[in-house]
Amino acid sequence: MSSRPDRWSAIRILAQTYALDILDALNKRPLRFTDLEEFGPNEKTRSQRLKELESRDMITTVSLKIGKRFFVHYTLTSRGRAVLLKSKELVELARLPF
Repeated sequence: MSSRPDRWSAIRILAQTYALDILDALNKRPLRFTDLEEFGPNEKTRSQRLKELESRDMITTVSLKIGKRFFVHYTLTSRGRAVLLKSKELVELARLPF
C-alpha cells in the first residue's frame, strides 16, 4: 500500500451526487443547510457532501446574524470558485465533437 497522498480524491468528491450542484448554488450566495435541500434532497447525502467539500477547503461555514438570531451558512471559498469554474470548462469541453 502506498503512503502517497491520493491525488484523485478531490475529483472523486466532485463526481459524487450533489457536489457540483452544491458548489454552483453557493456560488450565487451563502446558504443554510435547509436552503440547499433542492440541490440535495437527501439529508444524509447532503450533509456528507458538505463535510467532504469543507474538508477540501472548497466551502466554509460562516455565522450570519439575521434579526436577533445567528444562522450557520455555507459559502464558497476561492478554491471552491476555481474548482467550479474549471468544472464548468470541463463540461463545455466534453460537449465538443471529437
